[in-house]
Amino acid sequence: MSECAGRLRYHVLFVLLLIIAMPGKLFAVSLDNAKPEQLALHAVKGFQQGYTFNVSALRTDGVVYVNLESMSRALRLLSKKEGNQLKIVLERDGTTSVCRFIEGSNFVGIVPEKSSVGERVVHMRSAPVLKNGALWLRAVDAVRFFSIWLDRQVVYDRNKGVIDAFLWSAEPGSGKSRIGIVRDQDRYISAGGPSPQYKGPTTITGMRVDELANGVVIRLKASGAKTAASFIKPDKAGNASLTFETAKGNPADIFRTFSQGLIKEIRAIPLGKGAMQINIALNTEFFNVKSSEYQWDPRTNTYVISVMSDIDVQAVYQAEKEKRIKQELAKDLQKWKFDTIVLDAGHGGKDPGAIGLAGTREKDIVLKLVHYLGAIIKKEWPEIKVVYTRSDDRFIPLKQRGKIANRNDGKLFVSIHCNAAKNRSAKGAEVYILGPHKNQAALRVAMLENAAIKQEEDYQKKYKGFSEEHMIMSSLAQNAFTLQSKEAARHVLEGMEKKTKINGRGVRQAGFMVLWTPSMPSLLVEAGYLSNREEEKMLRRPDVQKNIARGIFNGLKRYRASYEKQRLVSGAGAQSKG
Repeated sequence: MSECAGRLRYHVLFVLLLIIAMPGKLFAVSLDNAKPEQLALHAVKGFQQGYTFNVSALRTDGVVYVNLESMSRALRLLSKKEGNQLKIVLERDGTTSVCRFIEGSNFVGIVPEKSSVGERVVHMRSAPVLKNGALWLRAVDAVRFFSIWLDRQVVYDRNKGVIDAFLWSAEPGSGKSRIGIVRDQDRYISAGGPSPQYKGPTTITGMRVDELANGVVIRLKASGAKTAASFIKPDKAGNASLTFETAKGNPADIFRTFSQGLIKEIRAIPLGKGAMQINIALNTEFFNVKSSEYQWDPRTNTYVISVMSDIDVQAVYQAEKEKRIKQELAKDLQKWKFDTIVLDAGHGGKDPGAIGLAGTREKDIVLKLVHYLGAIIKKEWPEIKVVYTRSDDRFIPLKQRGKIANRNDGKLFVSIHCNAAKNRSAKGAEVYILGPHKNQAALRVAMLENAAIKQEEDYQKKYKGFSEEHMIMSSLAQNAFTLQSKEAARHVLEGMEKKTKINGRGVRQAGFMVLWTPSMPSLLVEAGYLSNREEEKMLRRPDVQKNIARGIFNGLKRYRASYEKQRLVSGAGAQSKG
C-alpha cells in the first residue's frame, strides 16, 4: 500500500468509518435532574500491585452513568476532550490504539496505530450523553466496552457501587480482542483527490433508488470533485453505510422510507468536519443479501451502491400470508368488540311524535329516557362509548340516524319511542326488530313512526321505492344481525317488565325505516302508550323514566354478557383454525 493511500485509509477510518449508525442522541436521556455520586474502581495490575480510584458518576431513575474521562483516568488511560467527542489512547506492549466516543452515537471506533492490526467497531447498548462539557455513559455499558477494548476482566457490582478491573493479564481463552473487527471484505475504500473533470467542494445534489426484482441500486448524484468514501457492507441486521470524508447536502432530500421490498430506509447524517454518512437499512427479515458493492461513476459524478438479494419467494409469500391472516383476524375480532352503543331518541324538533291527551309530547319523553339510559351506561360501563343520534330537541332524518350509527361503528342501535292508538285502552311496552309486518297492529305502529319522513324535504324523492318488498330485502340483508337483535329485544323487554308497572306486550317485527340503515343489531323500544291516560301520567314521572332506563340497561347487560361469550368462543375458534 502506498504511503499516501495508507494515510488516507487511516484518516478516513479514524474520523469517519467508525461511526456506523444514526446518532442515538435523538433518543438521549436527560441528566438534568441526576444526582452526583462516586464509584470506587479497584484495579489489580500485578502480584500485590493495585490501587483504588474514585470515578465520577450520576444517578437518575435508578440508572448510574459514569464520567468517561474520569473512568479513563482511573484505568490509567490518556484522554482528550474534543467538542462532543472524547478520544482515549491505549498504549500497551509497544503498540497504540485509539478509541473515540461521540455524543449520541451507539458506536465506538477503535483504530490501531499499525495498519496490519484490524480496525474495530464496537456497538454499545446505550449512547454517551453530554452534560456540563463531559460525556457520560451507563456504567454497565462503559464497563462492557473497556472490558472488550482492554481484553481484561472489568466487572461492575451495582449493589456495592464498585468496579473491579483485573488489568494484569487477559482472561484465559478470551476472544474479546476479536470483537468488532472490520474485515477487508467488509470495507470498500475509494481514494479521493481532485478529478480532472470535476472541481470544487463535493455536494450531494440528489438521490435515485431503483428497486429491482433481485436487489436495489442507489445512485447519489453529486457536484464538485470526487471525495474519499468508505463503504461498509450490510451486516446481519441489514445495516450498511457509505461515509464521505467531505461532502455537503440536505439530509431531508436524501431521507426516504420504503413500505416493502429489500430496502427499508435511507438516511443522511452529517458527522462534523464536513463529513457525511449515508445509512442504509435493509429488510433482512424476508430477504437474504447475496452481495453488495460500491463504485463511483466518473461519467456522471454519481456514487453508486448496489445490493443484490437471494430471494426465497415461497418463504416471503408464506410469511406475508400468515401475517395478513393474523392482521385480518385481529382486525375482525376488534371490529366486533362490544365498545359502542348508539342511542336514538325518536322524533325531535319540528316532529313532536305522538301527543298524549294531556299534551305530553313523545319527543320530550324519549329524549329524557335516552339521557337517563346513557348516564347509566357511562356509570356502569365507563369503557363503553355512548353515541346519541340527537342529544337535544332537533329534527334528524330517519336515514341520517342510521348513518350516525354506522359512522361511529356502533355495536348495538337502540331507538326509543312512545306509542299511541285510537283505542285508548291500549297499553304496555313493546320492543321491535326490523322485518315484515306479522299483523295489522305491527303495521300500524310502523306507519305511525315512519310518518316522520313527511317532515323531511323532498321525502317522496328520498324514500322513493321504499315498499313492503324493499323492507323484506332490507331485513334479509340484515339476517346476520337478526338473532342478535331478537336476543337483545327479548332481554330489554324482560328488563323493563321487572323494573316498571308497564307490562310488556312482546317482541315483534315491523318495517321501521329507522332500523333500515344501521349495519348492526338494532331494536326499537315503545316505552308505553301516551294515548292511555294512566300510562301518560306514568311516562311523565322522572322516577318512572329512570326505572324504564334502568330496565332497558338490565336487558342490555344480559345481552352484552351473551354477546361477548359468543365472540370469545368464535374468536378462539378462528385463532385455532389460523
